[in-house]
Amino acid sequence: MRKYDGIPELLEQFMREQNADEQWVTVQELRDRFGLTRYQCNTVSGFLRRLGYGPFGRFPYVVLRIGPVVSARSCDPPKCRYLVKRKDGCAGPVHGMIDQPAPGQHPLYSGR
Repeated sequence: MRKYDGIPELLEQFMREQNADEQWVTVQELRDRFGLTRYQCNTVSGFLRRLGYGPFGRFPYVVLRIGPVVSARSCDPPKCRYLVKRKDGCAGPVHGMIDQPAPGQHPLYSGR
């Protein structure tokens, strides 16, 4: 699970802030909200794609569909949006499901 350190919590926080059990989400929205780097965005995208294949441990969300984002310019690289949904039977947030970063360590970059 170390590959996605901190990302499940960010996605869960984002969904709580949106007060949504199901919502289309883009990596750009998460980047804007949490000030993520491009490198972190690649990991977020990988995590969202991983959720498209099935549940991730006890994480309360899955990705039901992945679809293209229509770009204003044809030369822009393709981007995706992810339909994120809370799994049935998950009443509230699940905390402590991955290792916490060491004090002073950025939650999304472990330096490995």
